[in-house]
Amino acid sequence: MSDNNKFFTDIHEITDNTIEGILIIEDGFIKHVNRSLIDILCYEDEKELIGNLAIGILIPTSKEKFIEYNSKIFQEISLLNKNADVIPAIIKIKDININNVSYKMVSILDLTEIKKNEKIVLEQSKLAAMGEMVSIIAHQWRQPLSAVGSIITTLKLKYNLKRIDLNTYDEKLTQINNYVQYMSNTIDHFRDFLIKDSKKDLVKIEEVVNNSYSLIKNSFDILGIKVNINSKESLNKIYLHKNDLTQVILNILNNAKDALVLNNISNPQITINFSQKESSFQIIEIEDNAGGINLNIIDKIFNPYFSTKEKKNGTGLGLYICKMIVEKYLNGEISVKNKKNGTSFIIKLFIWNYDTFLIHFYNIIAQFSAEKIWKHSIEKKQY
Repeated sequence: MSDNNKFFTDIHEITDNTIEGILIIEDGFIKHVNRSLIDILCYEDEKELIGNLAIGILIPTSKEKFIEYNSKIFQEISLLNKNADVIPAIIKIKDININNVSYKMVSILDLTEIKKNEKIVLEQSKLAAMGEMVSIIAHQWRQPLSAVGSIITTLKLKYNLKRIDLNTYDEKLTQINNYVQYMSNTIDHFRDFLIKDSKKDLVKIEEVVNNSYSLIKNSFDILGIKVNINSKESLNKIYLHKNDLTQVILNILNNAKDALVLNNISNPQITINFSQKESSFQIIEIEDNAGGINLNIIDKIFNPYFSTKEKKNGTGLGLYICKMIVEKYLNGEISVKNKKNGTSFIIKLFIWNYDTFLIHFYNIIAQFSAEKIWKHSIEKKQY
């Protein structure tokens, strides 16, 4: 038995007892697959996979994503199983050499259960946000309802005193109609926020941010917090789940509001700017003048259960959920930094299109010796 065959015999005994999927590749072709990966991919036997191209089961993400698991850095990717279902996973690639033959050993961890747990956390956060939104709407409706009641009382009084004229009547009806329209818009925005996005919409991020702010504008006005939304640069429409972005924007704005109130800022302001980097990504920057975040904790604010608020006012999950949504559902990144007078949250949304897909697809191929795959296919055609 050659050393290489002995290696694969030995590796079978070792890897078949691991919970991680193991894939060994030579020149882009599958040479070995362990029992765990066979089960993950819903195959019956390794013979169905041996000799196939590795890129037939490995699907790149729209951009390279790396996450930490058990103190090791893994690349996020998707798997394609026998039934053509897409499975979320993370991989770690290691180069090995047996008798001057180069192989790549790919360790694969199925993230299906982890993703399910993340969705549960997201749904719980959505329910919490819904409760807060109901409270906000009740607050926002109080003033227009009071105004409508006052107008009706005025009309009734003028009618009884026979001092009403057609112009006054039309003016008061217009005021009532404006208040009713305002309340109707509030309900529409609230309904849109609650409806689960089944597909991505082609939207302008400025419009999503404006609609998000309109849901909570009244609470900011009452506190005298000025919110400046600058849409100087005309951005292209992009595909995204707008409700996910709404949830992120609401969370960051409410955090900024709490910080401004807590620090008793005399001229509280929040500024939102937009920009686009060629055709690669769009940026939303939300900046406040609340004094900034302590440098000792700024690196921890996206950690789960970490909060700068009192326990009764915060769960420590808000910014963690924002990070999860941005990275996993909005195809982006979120970061934070201190500026002169406050804090700036930067949301970077990558634009997912055919060109970027090809770039990342070829990057994956390159990891598995794409040049040798090409040469191999040419040689086969020549015979």
